[in-house]
Amino acid sequence: MRRILLATLLGCSARIEDPALRDRAGGVARVDVSVMGARGSLDAPLPFSSEGVDLTLRVEVLDRQGQRVTGFNGFVAVSMEPGLVLDLAAPGAVRNYLRLQGGLAEGVRVRVARGYGPTRLWAEDNGYEPVDPQRAPPPACANGRDDDGDGFVDYPADIGCAAANDDSERAGSFAAGTSEPLYFDTPTIADVQGRSAISPLVDERVTVRGLARHEPPPEGSRLHRLVVTQTDNSGFFVTDLDDRSCDGAPCFNSMYSFNFRAPDGMRPCDLLLNLTGSVAEFVSTTQLAQPGFQIGVAWRPDDPATGPCRIPDAVMLDSALVRDAARMERYESGLVRAADVTLPTVVGPLRPGDGTPRAGQTNCDFSGDGAIDYDDAAEAACANACDANPACSEWTSWARYGQLRVTLPGGGRVAVAVRAIEPNYDPERPSTVPATVTGTLRQVGPNWIINPRCDVDFAIEGRPVRSTRESCLHERSLSEE
Repeated sequence: MRRILLATLLGCSARIEDPALRDRAGGVARVDVSVMGARGSLDAPLPFSSEGVDLTLRVEVLDRQGQRVTGFNGFVAVSMEPGLVLDLAAPGAVRNYLRLQGGLAEGVRVRVARGYGPTRLWAEDNGYEPVDPQRAPPPACANGRDDDGDGFVDYPADIGCAAANDDSERAGSFAAGTSEPLYFDTPTIADVQGRSAISPLVDERVTVRGLARHEPPPEGSRLHRLVVTQTDNSGFFVTDLDDRSCDGAPCFNSMYSFNFRAPDGMRPCDLLLNLTGSVAEFVSTTQLAQPGFQIGVAWRPDDPATGPCRIPDAVMLDSALVRDAARMERYESGLVRAADVTLPTVVGPLRPGDGTPRAGQTNCDFSGDGAIDYDDAAEAACANACDANPACSEWTSWARYGQLRVTLPGGGRVAVAVRAIEPNYDPERPSTVPATVTGTLRQVGPNWIINPRCDVDFAIEGRPVRSTRESCLHERSLSEE
């Protein structure tokens, strides 16, 4: 029975044609890629850079006997993994496509960025011959003819066409090759953040190395102290103590790692030796997903061997800062403090009949679906009117997320996640005493939210305002010791 089945399968496979193979150009068996000059090493890596690092490249296409294919005058696609090819400086190069003459290109300057750890440059013969799409005559893949006689006409019908501006309907050999390993330094947290609203390393899995000692690193070192500032039931916050990205001051130096649960064995004040994760943008916040970590210094109170807690002072927010979204990005996931804020007095679960929020009536969810629809004119007008009133906080934010809008001196407004640390707080009976709020800063769309770490961070009704490194600390359990 097995022989019959095998004979049947072999017979079927012999009759099945692969149009990709029929349409593929031959001749090239492999691509040889070499990087001339410094390639870095594990002990002396090339710098991590988003702006670019220049390398010199040699690319050669070879046949099955290892001889150069001198009749090859086409393109190979050059890429880097991990990382990005920014520019190729060579005759005839188009973006990241390098033209070879006589099967060879030497002395090619390639500018690469965002490489980290062991990295390789790739070159592949995929048959793409890019030309000006407005050229006369038109490119072969846009001229309305079956140039290679395979029964298919132009892009995207002809599988040999990579794009409409491809000047060949024949696919390449798909032979590929890689360079020797290059070694780049790992990124800092500020590099991962990209010093902007969106990380340049989204969907990449990166490692940030930390320094497991209390003394600051030497001037210019990229090995920084990474301190845990907060843990919660979904992950943890880390701050780079030695970042100086903004004119000698720290910025873009904090990050949240989403762990699906509280991190095992981690406590605030710990110093991390390594932090690994997949970079993601979640509701406007740069995060590490599926993180891994190695604790370098497990902090314990009053233990000289672990030193003092290194959690930094909170960044003080004022109205000018909270109104500047670009500057606020610098402190995303870091510890911040808003002093002398006014708690809302216009708040309540009832819907205002005329759409104007008032005491007890700040529920602008007229449809009852549990959220404000800003495409709904009535709900948007009500919610915007509440936000424009320094004493008002829209009820849906409290009902769904336990958040209240507070007002800073000068009129700037932020949200505070009060219910997370004060489950019994009644927003309809607010204090008229100014409060000081401390916590980690998170962004959801255009809204900035302070997440207090514990009840001490919500200083109201006579509670003392304490330093960030003395508040909300959790000692290790006996089992963790």
